[in-house]
Amino acid sequence: MASKRGLKKDLNYLYSDLMLDAFATFCNKEKKDEEKTAALLNKISDNYADFIKRVNCTDGKENKKIVKAYYKKLGESILQDVLNLSEEIDKL
Repeated sequence: MASKRGLKKDLNYLYSDLMLDAFATFCNKEKKDEEKTAALLNKISDNYADFIKRVNCTDGKENKKIVKAYYKKLGESILQDVLNLSEEIDKL
């Protein structure tokens, strides 16, 4: 991991892009389901806030192996979440 700051910027980019995709999908659909879209946008926002909190709270700061494993697991979680959210956007 290069830095927490870089990871936060990447998270900001990913989740803002997801929100933009969800909103663009909503605007381009003929049948618009506002409740589903609003729920999805809230979910994206909540997940973003959760991952930012997880970046700030690192376990085992003295042990580099624990920190490295923590951020590896966090990266996998972020990737899986982004993939799941993009699938939900496609289903709108």
